[in-house]
Amino acid sequence: MKLSLPELKLVVAAYVDAQKIAVDNYQITRDNIVGLADKIAKIFTLDTEYVDKLAIFDGESFSFAKDIEEWQQDLILPSDYNASGDDALAPSYPTYRPPFYSKTLGKKVFKTSIPNNNIERAVHYIEQFNSIVSMESKRLFDSEALWRYEQKRQILAVIIGEIGEVYATTKTFTASTKYNVGEYLRSAATGNTIQYGIVVKPITAALALANWAAAVTGGYVVVADLVSKLALPSDTASAEAFIKQLKADVEVASDVSEGHSLSGNTLGASGSLVLLVKQGVLPSLEVDAMAGAFHLDKIGIPAEVKVIKDFGTDATGVFAMLIDSRSVRLHNSYRAVRENMNGSGDFLNLFLHTENTAHFSRNTFVKIYRAVSE
Repeated sequence: MKLSLPELKLVVAAYVDAQKIAVDNYQITRDNIVGLADKIAKIFTLDTEYVDKLAIFDGESFSFAKDIEEWQQDLILPSDYNASGDDALAPSYPTYRPPFYSKTLGKKVFKTSIPNNNIERAVHYIEQFNSIVSMESKRLFDSEALWRYEQKRQILAVIIGEIGEVYATTKTFTASTKYNVGEYLRSAATGNTIQYGIVVKPITAALALANWAAAVTGGYVVVADLVSKLALPSDTASAEAFIKQLKADVEVASDVSEGHSLSGNTLGASGSLVLLVKQGVLPSLEVDAMAGAFHLDKIGIPAEVKVIKDFGTDATGVFAMLIDSRSVRLHNSYRAVRENMNGSGDFLNLFLHTENTAHFSRNTFVKIYRAVSE
């Protein structure tokens, strides 16, 4: 019979039966002259890679202690030359930012069980059996990789929350008032403008600082510049506005600056920036922005780009973060696989034990980009 394309479509549609393709139940058939069960010809799995896209934030493993202590020494202000040298023996001790600490997050366990005399009945030969058993072991480490990736994104959420604390302070600077290093302050409103800052030198009532400007110019308060509110990149104008702001921030981070860390310390040039972008933003940048203005791996001057699922549990509209890649670290202090055999139940238990210490630095560059509507 002569083939026609319309007829072929009908015949194929009838032959390729949806009820026989990728269904979750299996009806045994005996379509052979012996009357035995028809055999399954192929058993397979299509595995995927569970990749930690933030491996850049992996810290070294800890062999002994588990907690972290971070310190940072201040720069030194010059004084006038003293020809007499009569101050030569007077001490001039360095000053430091407040130290910060991170404690271990505690131990977690991933567990799986392999029953004896069970999987064998599902396979044809040893290679299929080994594949299933190997997958059970692999899934322990796949699960841990996903666990670490989630933890790192949650560290970023904590950083965003800490930045929010700076801008949420209700403590307005008051003249001739004592303030401690590390306190967050805000200026009195000038029109609709309020500045926020971090106390970096002790302020005593005796200093009699008259106003916010005096505290800033005197070096007692560093004005914070940790947030840019922008329209979420969705068209040419908003995409280009984000790139323009980003380029300006990369320039700042690549030079000496203040006001771009959570400690308010003076920063040197950072040559290890990473831009973290939430899923859904990059397509607009690539399609809507001017050709060549944005590159996945470089932004004018070095800044690695990582597209990530989200910023953990953050729900404040942050869609990107520019950060010193040294800022975040997840250190593993224990990783071990143990096993025990349950003789009565006739199965093998596998346990992956893991313990981590998370840390982020308050003494390095960070800038977040929040949707203006949030």
